[in-house]
Amino acid sequence: MKRVRHLTSVLLALVMALALAIPAFAALANYSITIQNDKEGHTYQAYQIFAGTVSDDTTQDGGDDAGPMLGDITWGSGVDQTQLQALLAALKTNETIGGKFDGIEDASDAAAIAAALSEAGTAADAAAFAEIVDDYLTTPEKSTSTKTEGNTYVIEDLPAGYYLVKDQDDSLEGDYDAYTDYIVQVLGNVTMQPKDSDIPTVEKKVSEETYHQDDDYGYTYNDVADWDIGDSVPFKLIGSIPDMSAYETYEYIFTDTLSNGLTLQTDTIKVYIAREKNDEVREYTPLAEGEDYSLNTENANANGGGSFTISFDDLKTAPYVNEEGRNYVIVTYDATLNANAEIGLPGNPNDVYLEFSNNPNGDGLGRTTEDTVIVFTYALDGTKVDGADGVTELEGAEFVLFNGGHTQVAHIENGKLIGWIGLPEGYAYTNYTEIPYEVWEELNATTSVIMTSTAAGIFGVSGIDDGTYYLWEIKAPSGYNLLTADVEVIVTAETANGQTWNGNANTALTELTVTADEEPGTGNAETGTASITIANNGGATLPETGGMGTTLFYVLGGLLALGAGILLVVRFRMRAENKE
Repeated sequence: MKRVRHLTSVLLALVMALALAIPAFAALANYSITIQNDKEGHTYQAYQIFAGTVSDDTTQDGGDDAGPMLGDITWGSGVDQTQLQALLAALKTNETIGGKFDGIEDASDAAAIAAALSEAGTAADAAAFAEIVDDYLTTPEKSTSTKTEGNTYVIEDLPAGYYLVKDQDDSLEGDYDAYTDYIVQVLGNVTMQPKDSDIPTVEKKVSEETYHQDDDYGYTYNDVADWDIGDSVPFKLIGSIPDMSAYETYEYIFTDTLSNGLTLQTDTIKVYIAREKNDEVREYTPLAEGEDYSLNTENANANGGGSFTISFDDLKTAPYVNEEGRNYVIVTYDATLNANAEIGLPGNPNDVYLEFSNNPNGDGLGRTTEDTVIVFTYALDGTKVDGADGVTELEGAEFVLFNGGHTQVAHIENGKLIGWIGLPEGYAYTNYTEIPYEVWEELNATTSVIMTSTAAGIFGVSGIDDGTYYLWEIKAPSGYNLLTADVEVIVTAETANGQTWNGNANTALTELTVTADEEPGTGNAETGTASITIANNGGATLPETGGMGTTLFYVLGGLLALGAGILLVVRFRMRAENKE
């Protein structure tokens, strides 16, 4: 009885990493393979490559290998017997193992081929053999696609032999999983567990200026943020680098999709190969677009929305990938929050997914689920009212909106924030109260900055971040006094900052509040509006021409003239009497 004692050590080197347990001896005529995998959707097939008889003799021929052995080796039922000569030719021409089979001419001699393969065999030899024989398979001995209790798949009633166990072709196309492909001896009941180290992951993070933490993702980066319209919002994509040893080439593709409220800044895209998720990428040399990776922005819209891709045809050959400790592909870029941005809920989401090679024996791409982050922005709604009754709405009040430091003023078009601009020339936060109305008018003519209350008393701006702002009244409604101080407005948003957001927008933004000079207004998280009321008091009124005041002057003037005439007559009479 012929035996190949070293074949086990070669063929147990799996194309994908596995934990393998084989009993020392079993007397069963038929055996089972139990695959421990908690993921649904697999259809495992077991192809018998080599068949034979089982012996538990561990000392024959002076050998010292322990455990049962396979003897009287023949080709198994899973190999196409009509293609044996072509299979041998493919083995001989393979760069990795071709030299092992130079002296073999009879393709039907399975024992000789097994012996040649086992001679000084390595894991790479086993991988190459599995890839070649995969092209010459016929009907699988058995298959299973149903998990049993305990998150396992069980293939039963298998004759002894060596098996290529693999996922059915095309069964995982597009799924977040990788094809298994490994050779295992079945000389007893076998249990194995595929490891997920060869499946990459992808995460997306957005910078939030007030989130002063790291959490292993980089300072300020998390799942939820709020910004002003016009701001450049920083994003980060983090893809893990898997074990790619089973693949000749490894495709790796990020696809990032922006909401209509976000406009990609193409020139800010940078790609790095980093050690940790939170590494400061400025410590690394960015990869070269076109040389190290491909960037496609054709589907990114200039007015916001769309998508872009970053692709590696072969991640294995990218610079720095093989350096020790380089575990992640990190992409950074900025997107502008634009005038199309949703105010309040449902927010402005932005997501990414990763496609990756998942079939070591052929073409095929797996795909992760999307990872989403979200950006919010809000609206300030003001109402101008009469200070005497707090109800009467006032038209014609004019305001400008300052940032928290009184160093910039809001640029507003069609009721939306466009950005922030500096104060008029010659003025700063120290003397902004001295800016004449005419100067504001002149600035407004070129860059719209003035908000004017309507007949309903309404004024405001949409597209602001939460934070502190100052409203400065530059013109009062007719008949009312100008406010003598600016109004401090504080908008506060309760958002789910951190790394555990569940992807539901309603849990990302839960509350919005506002105060005006410490007086509470009304916040509405759903609409994203922060509503405040600003009062003006009426001024003192002076008499006007044609009114009662004029009549009063006329009457008083007449009385004074009449009094002067009487006094004059009396004085003339007194003179006459004195002369007599």
